[in-house]
Amino acid sequence: MVGCFGLRDDHHHIRVPHDLIVEANPRLDVWMLLQCGGLAENATTRLQWGEKECLAARRTPDIWIDGTRVPVTWDEPMPGLGRPWFECPACGRRCRHVYLLETIACRRCHRLEHAVRHLRRQTPGVGRVERLRRKLGNCDVRPFAPLPPPRRGRSRAYHERLVGMILAEEAKLIGQLSIVVHDLKRRIRVRKAKGKW
Repeated sequence: MVGCFGLRDDHHHIRVPHDLIVEANPRLDVWMLLQCGGLAENATTRLQWGEKECLAARRTPDIWIDGTRVPVTWDEPMPGLGRPWFECPACGRRCRHVYLLETIACRRCHRLEHAVRHLRRQTPGVGRVERLRRKLGNCDVRPFAPLPPPRRGRSRAYHERLVGMILAEEAKLIGQLSIVVHDLKRRIRVRKAKGKW
């Protein structure tokens, strides 16, 4: 628990660099491109994000993005309904998004991760409590909020089991928080003793 509060010089240590997060990088969605007419034959589309921009030009069967050829494939999930996909220029994998970085490639080739994978790493119990409270329904998903009475049409035993699991997880959270408070009080004592408070 001590390492997560940064006793080292780096008090704002970022575990995952911002440029390796999917949501922080410009990407092109093939389905949005289809909806706006960018996949029509000989269509040219100007792509702009921030101050950067590039051109996407459709030349059957592929699309060219600033001189890089990105193959477009189609599948037919239902008869008469075509759905486009990009093929990653680097690995050839079918994908919905290509990322417009130094090289144009898919999420896996750029080793990008979704931000949601890194939420609640410090206190995973919060996520478990939220998930259990969503299962319970009709209540606030935040920990320690009041729990609702049983819903009509739901087994009382199921409701009581969920409530028991929620209370057990919240008790674990209280234990974790008491450790954190104890650690912070110790740090304050040490810093006051050193005259740095």
